Amino acid sequence: MTEQTYYWLFFLLCLLTGMCAGSFMNVVIYRLPLMIFGTGDGDERFSLAWPPSHCPVCHHRIRFYDNIPVMSWLVLRGKCRRCRTRISAVYPLTEAITGLWFAVVYLCLAGPVNTLLTI
Repeated sequence: MTEQTYYWLFFLLCLLTGMCAGSFMNVVIYRLPLMIFGTGDGDERFSLAWPPSHCPVCHHRIRFYDNIPVMSWLVLRGKCRRCRTRISAVYPLTEAITGLWFAVVYLCLAGPVNTLLTI
């Protein structure tokens, strides 16, 4: 493979990593206030890892293939697979912006294509 191929593959890797980081940021943004101030339903086991991601309306557990950053929201047209409740566009927007941020940082730090593999 050429240097340019590696350059753009690493760009895509940074973009995908950033989108995954954005997805985790969504979890923290949603759950941390509930952990600090309480859920109001008496559930003491609430944490960043438990319960698994689920629809806040029908409580249907979100499958792994419905949890792919940005893509799943687009495929499901912004709705829960089970109850068809609308899912806010803030979630994929956060994922996309974080992914782009990671990719731009890479482009700024990597320099020209021909210097990428000389370090």
